[in-house]
Amino acid sequence: MYTQVADRVHRLTNGIANFYLIEEAGKLVLVDAGTPKDWAMFGQAVQALGHRVEDLDAVLLTHAHADHTGFAEQARTTAGARVWVHEADEEMARTGKAAASNEAGVTSYLLKGQLYKTFWVLARGGATKIIPIRELSTFGDGETIDVPGQPRVLHAPGHTAGSAVLLVPGRSALFAGDVLCTHNPLTGRIGPQIMPSGLNRDTQQAMRSLDNLSGVKADALLAGHGDPWTGGVGEAIRLAKAAGPS
Repeated sequence: MYTQVADRVHRLTNGIANFYLIEEAGKLVLVDAGTPKDWAMFGQAVQALGHRVEDLDAVLLTHAHADHTGFAEQARTTAGARVWVHEADEEMARTGKAAASNEAGVTSYLLKGQLYKTFWVLARGGATKIIPIRELSTFGDGETIDVPGQPRVLHAPGHTAGSAVLLVPGRSALFAGDVLCTHNPLTGRIGPQIMPSGLNRDTQQAMRSLDNLSGVKADALLAGHGDPWTGGVGEAIRLAKAAGPS
């Protein structure tokens, strides 16, 4: 159901997309919101940790794709949590409509079994489209968000225009969203890498954006897809560049 991956940071996953729950001074902060049907998993984890859903202070979205915006609107209306996203992804999150098409389609992945597993799990969770989030707060590059844990934003566009990573220095945790993954959701490749071209707005920009993470220190790199990486952010960047596009 959930796994602690850093100090009072818990990973929740439907087997394809991860989202994370941070405990801070009796409050909770979510980084991403899985798929719409992952709300039940979230509620079970909150109860198991000795909290109430009403303890949720904020939902921080690393970007506005449906497997990350998931139950954010339900969290807003049920728990009264503020939902935050980078300003470049605000319209997509608010309207549920993609600002631009992806760079490539998925036809080149049709022989990859991972493609079908990913689409089946996400469709089962209700992530075939974005549920619009009616009220949003936005952040920009370099900002420290005024929520428990005080995460700092590093804008790293390419997967979407507003893709960002969130650094929580007090936990030595870097929430990478889909700027970096450790399990490719279309090919099944394991290890630090950028997302596949079929899911990116601009793959070359996504690769260049890795430089925005240079010099960041964190014990745990927590990706939107795949297991935590504990081999250092610099090494993750090096391996992702070596792996190249997929």
